[in-house]
Order: sequence, then C-alpha cells, then structure tokens
Amino acid sequence: GLSSSCPGQDNDRQQVAAAGDRLAGGRLLDSRSLDGISQAYGASRAQEGRRATISSALELEGTVSHDGDLTHFVANNLQLKIKLSSRGSLEEPEPPGQPFPGLGRSKAADIPPIDPAVLTELERLTQEVAHKVDQMMRSLSGSIQNMTALSVGYIQTYRDAVDSLGESVDMSIKGMYTLMARCEELDRSMQPVHALAKQIREIKRTLEIFESLCK
Repeated sequence: GLSSSCPGQDNDRQQVAAAGDRLAGGRLLDSRSLDGISQAYGASRAQEGRRATISSALELEGTVSHDGDLTHFVANNLQLKIKLSSRGSLEEPEPPGQPFPGLGRSKAADIPPIDPAVLTELERLTQEVAHKVDQMMRSLSGSIQNMTALSVGYIQTYRDAVDSLGESVDMSIKGMYTLMARCEELDRSMQPVHALAKQIREIKRTLEIFESLCK
C-alpha cells in the first residue's frame, strides 16, 4: 500500500531529530527543548504522555528515578556539559526546521563585544586609586606624627608646670616656717621691753604721788 506523511509529522520528526542531536552533543536540555521534545513525542505518541517522553530524553544524559509525582534526575559529567553548553551556545548553528529562526543568533547578540581598552582603563584607574591611597596614607602618617609631637610637647609642658608648682609650694612652706621662727625670735627679744614698760609705769605712778604731796 501507499503511505503518506503530513507536513506536521515531518516537522515533529525534525524537531525530535534536532533535540537528539543536541543531546548527543553533550549539552543539558533546557525547559524549552524538553517542551519541544515532549510536544514532538506527544504528536506522534500521545498515549505515552509528557512524563514518559521527558524521562526517556533525560535517560540519555543521566539517571532518572521516580518518587510518586516527583522525577529525580542526576546528570552525568555536569561540569563538562555546562562548559560545552556555554561554549556551544555562541557557535551552535540553527538546526533545520527550527520554528523560530534567528533564536540561536539572538543568544550571541545578547552578549556585548569585549572592548580591549577596558583593561587599560581599569589598570589606569587602579593606578590612580593606588596613588591616591598612597597620598592619603602619607598625609595620615604626617598628621599622626604632628599629633604625636604636640602630645609630647603638652606632656612636657604639664610636667614642667607641675615641677614648678611643686617647687613654689616648697618655697612657700619654707618661707612660712622662716617667718614663724623670726616672729618667735622677735617675741623673745621683746621681753626686756616689757620689763622696761613696767618700770616706766612704776616711775609714772611715783611721780603722780609726789605731785599730789607737793600740792
């Protein structure tokens, strides 16, 4: 008998083949590629369901286990696949029959070109920052030295003032004791004067008696 295929089934087969090629290339599938495989298998094998389709696709890249409604997937050589995926995302040609042409090129267009002058500018700015930091450290060191010198000067002045004050207090105390000693000596030297004053009072009283008798 004659067999015929519709254009939709051909597109589905092309999508499945493209997905298989990407799996064989060693790169992880993202959610869009899984959905595309699921849709392709769902169009041809609707009875297997989306879960079986995703599981069969993931089994090519690692270990798949089921726990109730959860599906666990352990990838093989994950680091290598990440490196290959990041490297190939910029170089991967568009697969035939892709429903959105130019999608692969848009990924490369999203990354801006690297300006070689950036490193030179960064080095220049780093040198400027280092120079300013060096100047700041020198200024800070000079300020600290000046503050230290002023502090030492203040301490020496305070010490000299305390020493001078102590000497002045000592001299004042010595002068006070000397004055007290001189006062005691003066009091002792005034003892004959007191006796003389007593004699003068006696003479005055005798003269008053003689004056009263003469009258």
